[in-house]
Parts: sequence; C-alpha cells; structure tokens
Amino acid sequence: MRGAFLLAGWMMVVAGAGCHRGTAPGPSRPQGFEGRTLPLLASPALRLTVAGRLGTRAVPVVLDVARPLSLVSQGCFEGALPAPEGTVRAPEPAGGFRSWPVVPLPAFSVGPVASPMRTAGLSGEKACAVTLGADVLEPYALTVDPLRREVTFSASRPREAYAAEAAASDAAREVYVMELSREPLGDWPLLAARVRQGEAELTGPFVLGSREPFSRLALGPAQAQGMEPLETAANLPPRTFAVDAVELAEGVGARPLVVEAAGRWDSPSSLGRLGPDVWGRFTATLDAKGGVLVLRRPRVGAPGVAPSSAPEASPAASSGQAPATAPAPPPSSTASPPPASAPAQPPSSAPPAPPPASAPAQTSEAASPSVPAQPAPQAPASSQAPAGRQQCAGPDGTFSEEACYGLHVRREPDGSVSVSGAVYRDLSEGGRLHLEPMGADGQRLQSGCGVGLSFPATSRGLTTQHRLPWASLAQALPACHGALSTAAGFKLALFEEGRQPECPTACAFVTDSASRRTVCECQPTPLGEGVALPSRTSRSREPPPEERELEPEDPK
Repeated sequence: MRGAFLLAGWMMVVAGAGCHRGTAPGPSRPQGFEGRTLPLLASPALRLTVAGRLGTRAVPVVLDVARPLSLVSQGCFEGALPAPEGTVRAPEPAGGFRSWPVVPLPAFSVGPVASPMRTAGLSGEKACAVTLGADVLEPYALTVDPLRREVTFSASRPREAYAAEAAASDAAREVYVMELSREPLGDWPLLAARVRQGEAELTGPFVLGSREPFSRLALGPAQAQGMEPLETAANLPPRTFAVDAVELAEGVGARPLVVEAAGRWDSPSSLGRLGPDVWGRFTATLDAKGGVLVLRRPRVGAPGVAPSSAPEASPAASSGQAPATAPAPPPSSTASPPPASAPAQPPSSAPPAPPPASAPAQTSEAASPSVPAQPAPQAPASSQAPAGRQQCAGPDGTFSEEACYGLHVRREPDGSVSVSGAVYRDLSEGGRLHLEPMGADGQRLQSGCGVGLSFPATSRGLTTQHRLPWASLAQALPACHGALSTAAGFKLALFEEGRQPECPTACAFVTDSASRRTVCECQPTPLGEGVALPSRTSRSREPPPEERELEPEDPK
C-alpha cells in the first residue's frame, strides 16, 4: 500500500473538513501544480522553498518529498491556536513515530495555485512556514534548476519513460537515471550512495531529502566503518563529518563536503539523508512516485580530447551504475536495506532534453534550446584555455571554457536584484567570477566597486545565489551598497583561478577600489555561515539558529 494506511485517518479528516467549509472569497486561482514553474525564494544555499499565502499572510512554503504529510507551524497563527480536528501518527525518516495535531487552515495558495489543502499537521516551529509533504507532492515530478533557482512541476512518469528520453536526447549534456526505492514503512524515497573519508567507505540507502540544504550521515554506522567526525568543544556530541566525497555513481556527486552528523538516526532502513548539497549540483528531476532521480549536467573534456575520454565520462558514471567497489555496511550499521535502492542503468549516457535553463555565462538570461541528438563532439584543439583545464559543452555541443560558467540574473518581488552563478568544471584551487553592474540603459555602471562570486576548491556543479547588494553591505561598505543599488542587472566580466581570500566558501564579494576592503556574503555550511572546509582535526560549531528555524521538531 506504499504507506497509505498510515495516512488513512488523516485523509478522512481532510475530506470531511472540505465538505463543511466553504472556500474563502476572492478571485479564483488555477488548481493543480502540473506545468507550473515557480521561483525558489532567494537564498545562498539551494532550498526548495517557494512563496505562498496563508489567509492574508505571505508564508514560505517548503517542498519536502520525504515527509508523509503536510505541516503548518504554530508561528503562522496569531493568538490562540485553532482547535485540532484530530491527530495523525506518522513515521519519521530518522526513526520512530510522531503524533501531530491536525488543524484547519485558512485559504492557502502557492504562487498562483490555489491549494485544495484544508487541514495540516501542526508543528511546534516558532517561525511561520508551511510544508508540503508527499500527500500533496506525490502526483508530481519536481525538476529543480539550481542556476535559475526554479522548480517545475510535471506529472509523474514511469522510470522507463525517462530512460527512453535519455536514449534520444542531445549530446551536450550528461544524464544519469538513478533508481529510487521506497522505505517500506514511511514510503519516502531512498537512494543508494557511497560516502568516502580516507580509507573508510560507507555504502547504502539514504533518504532523498529536499527540505534542508545539507546532507546528514548517521553517526553510528559511519563510526562503525572507521569514519571520524570533526572535533567539537568539550562535552558536546559530534556535529559534523568532513568527507572526501559523497557519490551516487562513479564520479557523480560532490567532493569534498561537510555533512551533518546525525546522532539520533535510528532508522533501520537508511544511513542518513542526501540533500541539495549533493543532488543540487545537477539539474535534477525528483519523481518519487515514478521511482527515479534524473541528473543532468553539461559534458566536459580537456582541450583536444574527446569528452568520452575524460574522467567524468567514464563508463560507470555514464551508465548510472551504483558504486560497486565500496563494501556494504555491516549488519550492526543498518538492517537489510531495500534491494531496489541502487541507481538504475539507462540504455544510453546521452541526456534527455532538459527544461529551460540559463545559458552559459556569455548569455546570462537566455534559455538553452534543445538540440538534435548527435555524437559527442571533441573539444577544439585550438582553444585558448590553459593546458589541462576542462572545457564544457554549450547548448549546441561546442566545447569552450566560457560554457563552464553560468550566470542568471532576476528581479525579485521586492524590487531587488538577485544573481546566481554556477561552475560546471572542477576547481582545484577555487575560482572567481567577476561581474559588471549594468544600468537600466544597458550601459556599464561606474560604481568604483568590484563585485563577483567566489567559489572554493570543489567538484563541478556548485551554485550560489545572492542579492546584490545584500542588506548588511549598507553598514560595511555604504558607498558600494548605494552604487550597486542602482544596478538593473549584472553581466559576466571574466573568470580567475583561485579563491577570494576573504571568502572561504561559495560567496558574493564586493571590493571598495578606494580602500581595497573586501566584504563577503557566503553560503552557510553545517559548521555555520561561511565557514571553510576544515581538516578533520578542526573544531566543529553548532549550526546557527536560522538554519534550523524551518526544520520540524525531532520526534519525541
């Protein structure tokens, strides 16, 4: 029954409530999410949070494919809480069960879509947020474009349909069709992954998470395999692991990475959670009902070398095979993970035609068109890129260094400008994307301030998004804040190897040319905002409160 019995009582409450409560007055809104593309709320880290409205109040709406039921936080209600219409007991991905009061909702909409949801579980969060769980998201496949920071809803399809698309698509992108299994009790999606730290490896099923930006590793199984968490202050439990790689197939994943240490992960069927810090390095389609995760990214190759010879295009990676060389967890680490949790093998490594996405950096806001299927082209030997530097395929299949960088600029509802950037090749020493502020007339603004995006040493696919200027820049560099506030947009100027010294993670930076002072706004990590990847002997830190304000309470 795929977990439906767990929600049967709750679904009856929803149906009953819908019969005796009329819809709120006001203009009609379209029903259903299919075919809708919604912008994600601007954030340095990739979060699946969109704008919604609950009654007359604007609320963030979190898309959580791993949560069986939808939730509303206490912070969304002023004064007395609404009287519960019942309770529902549901399993938690980390293990155990949780009982939730079920309360009526005011009129609720997500973007332009009026939601038929009339009740939800009540969480104890103080900040107002609504979570859409599997009870609402089940019929849909969610395609997340990390550069444009958008999510597109489409109807769920069988895995075979995605594999057929992969066989007939263009040669500019790699594609990986990964099989998802379902947790036998909670019904959330599971995905096989391998985590490496030095000589230690841990392979098994992980919950596919979309709520929190960070992946989470169960402390017990990881330590049983010889992995060492980062040190913490005296008498504090381990909080994080610094791992060499998290891989979904050979060469497909993220490296290096700091992941959360889950000391209370008691699930017998999973080893933790895989978040957008791993799968968000790709244009990803999450189809839990169809049992598939599809990952797409531009092909890469070295100058004068066919991309099929590059390490990233190895046969194991192209076929989407599960990591085969790492040992399975011992029986004490996890109990009999579902056998269908390994990635599937598509018939071809050619990628499916992706949804509209931002073009490479030289055309920051144009959509990438689909192109006919063709053999993977070779990177031109006459390229001006330094020897050994990877080149990337553009939408037409031509390899160049410029195609390795993406830039997308959008105007936010409050009138501010947000900029997101991506690097589609490996960065051994980090890198900097320098930007030019543009006026409303299309001419370059003479701001007297350098501005750009900085990336740490990392594997390909890292993205970051920032408002330019961000709010706190007004105190740090008021002249630059004032000058950049007049910008109508930004264009890519150039790329430089090497990270920005003041910016340890993926960041936006502004440099005052007069004082030479540089100020950064950086992505958060499990160690805190803008904390660099540490060595395994470095001390860990408690995550900042803002990273936890949207997370449901741990099960009691």
